[in-house]
Amino acid sequence: MSPYFYGLLKKIEPDSNNVKLAKKSHEEVRDFLVKDDEISKANPETFISGSYARETAINDIKDVDIILIIDLDRTITEPEVTLTWVQASLQNNYSKVKKQGRSVNVINDNGFSLDIVPATPVSTRSGPLWIPDRETKTWVSTHPKAQIAFTSERNKNTEGYYVHLIKIIKYWRDRLEDERAKPNSYIIESLISKCLTSKPSSYGDAVKSIFSYIYLTYQSYLTIGNVPNISDPGYPSVNVAKRWEFDEFSTFMTEIKDSYCVAKEALESKDEGESVRLWRKLFGNKFSPKEG
Repeated sequence: MSPYFYGLLKKIEPDSNNVKLAKKSHEEVRDFLVKDDEISKANPETFISGSYARETAINDIKDVDIILIIDLDRTITEPEVTLTWVQASLQNNYSKVKKQGRSVNVINDNGFSLDIVPATPVSTRSGPLWIPDRETKTWVSTHPKAQIAFTSERNKNTEGYYVHLIKIIKYWRDRLEDERAKPNSYIIESLISKCLTSKPSSYGDAVKSIFSYIYLTYQSYLTIGNVPNISDPGYPSVNVAKRWEFDEFSTFMTEIKDSYCVAKEALESKDEGESVRLWRKLFGNKFSPKEG
């Protein structure tokens, strides 16, 4: 089935023009941020984060996360104040600007969305960062540079399979009918990081193993009615499933179990046509070695 999986991957890769637009858009905003009269007083430094930076995005890249490191004392500066301050500067150059839970969103003239996340170092700028959380009115720690580094290293160790399988499983998730069964992309990445530690024998076997690992590892939580703690592979002290509701988790687990059964049957089938039919139950008609 390798030609089919390669065909699927090719079809879900972001379009080259979309990638160029994303690059142009984030570079323009980052240039503005470091040169802005007000923000430049706080010794700004920017870098990209999220699935775009980790190269795990699929289909059209809808937004790019930009980390804006600035010098401030979080012990005396409220998250709301920081976000409002960044918002005010951005409004000098962009017409569509709004505060979000942990970022300021900008939509540029090309309709491209960018999330600017203000941050201040826990100790050094290369290490973990504090970012504002309006909902809890606190600063929370994260480590986007370590997330990017982990993805790069794990992808190297699996000879490129890691990023490819993240994209394949994210596409599988996006095709699910029940919105409750669709966890955010970084939960998907974190789950895959737990089980894909070396180069697999094939894409098909890896997909089956991912479904199997997730279900066998976390099924006990269905009985006790709790959502498991899923550590951030780049910053293990953080639980990426903190906001995952039990109803969403349980619905996702049902889909995982059903999909494991389909993948297992597809792998065991001796008939190529039947195997393709079964894989298409998970991935649709894009599961094809042909273009289109």
